Amino acid sequence: MAGFEPRSLSLFNSVPFGTAGKSVDFMSYATGDAVATVIAAGYFNGARAKLKVNTIIDAVCLADGVGDRVSLIVTAVPASGNVTVAVNTDASGA
Repeated sequence: MAGFEPRSLSLFNSVPFGTAGKSVDFMSYATGDAVATVIAAGYFNGARAKLKVNTIIDAVCLADGVGDRVSLIVTAVPASGNVTVAVNTDASGA
């Protein structure tokens, strides 16, 4: 396990919606870590300042071998405590 690498998390798009300056950020991330490691609470704590709830992270895990791509959605970014993500699956009702 290499651990979170801040330089490997890159913003590639930010899409505004609604009013009051709301937006959704889309990020890419590549790591040698396994998916189970990346989705663990606290893994993205080092990116707390870059993340907000509903940020989408398109991640390639085990990038040094056969990669496993996973789409994540940030579910919590507390001021203290662990940043949490969930595997982003099909929308409910889809």
